[in-house]
Amino acid sequence: MVTLPDGRRIAVREGGDLDGVPVLFQHGTPGSRHQAGLVEAAARRCGVRLISANRPGYGTTPDTAPSLTSVGADAMLIADEVGVTRFGVAGVSGGGPYALATALAGPHRVSRVAVVAGIGPWRGLRPAVPGDPERDLLDLADQGRVEAALTGFRALFTTDHRGLLDIEDDEALVDAYLDGAPAADLGWLDREKKLSWAADLREALTRPDGYARDNVAWGGDWDIDVTAVTCPVRLYYGGDDRLVPAAHGHWLADRLPLATMVLYPAAGHGTTSFAYWDEVLRAVTE
Repeated sequence: MVTLPDGRRIAVREGGDLDGVPVLFQHGTPGSRHQAGLVEAAARRCGVRLISANRPGYGTTPDTAPSLTSVGADAMLIADEVGVTRFGVAGVSGGGPYALATALAGPHRVSRVAVVAGIGPWRGLRPAVPGDPERDLLDLADQGRVEAALTGFRALFTTDHRGLLDIEDDEALVDAYLDGAPAADLGWLDREKKLSWAADLREALTRPDGYARDNVAWGGDWDIDVTAVTCPVRLYYGGDDRLVPAAHGHWLADRLPLATMVLYPAAGHGTTSFAYWDEVLRAVTE
């Protein structure tokens, strides 16, 4: 646990090579610091000290108003608390925008960024479907009714994840969470990673606030300007990713000054997010 200057206490996880090159890991949505366990072995192989923290609303971390910028600022304070001055940043899926926010918060401290299957401003990238509850909730946020939008996303979270934490067996919990996911997209998921993911889920799903906050923060108008990111950014996307299609990566690549995009043509969201971390970590620390 680290305590920030405003008194908030944040749960932090460190792993990989503790004497290695520091990389701050921004977890996906929903997620927690323990999601970094899914890339722990790659971090050890690559000589990376992997630092991850629960974002606001996850685990015991106090909730804050939806914002990308504030999480970037928190990341700088967390880096101070764990004694890191210069570091790389990697964000996966819903953590992608926060990785960019971190680079903007510390342009002289963040050396490189990796965005792995990172979500973009999806309302402009995905065709509108009448009756889409997420769009309807974000419309409320656009109208200034942010708390109503958050309440709606909390309700969606509760419906989608009802009963999962009642499953006592870790592997069964992960299997239930992934029910319906294509088997071809889970070839990377061995027993060790299932156990790491179960630890992540048991912390990430304890309350709906982080999920709701994330959805409003990156689902609404972004409060960061990605064109102002000054460090190199490597973007990783899957050609068969239905959850965060490659169009999100192309949108970012068109706007980030020093972006390189890597496309895995046959990879779905799970494979893109977690199968290539040796490549990702080597790139973010080179």
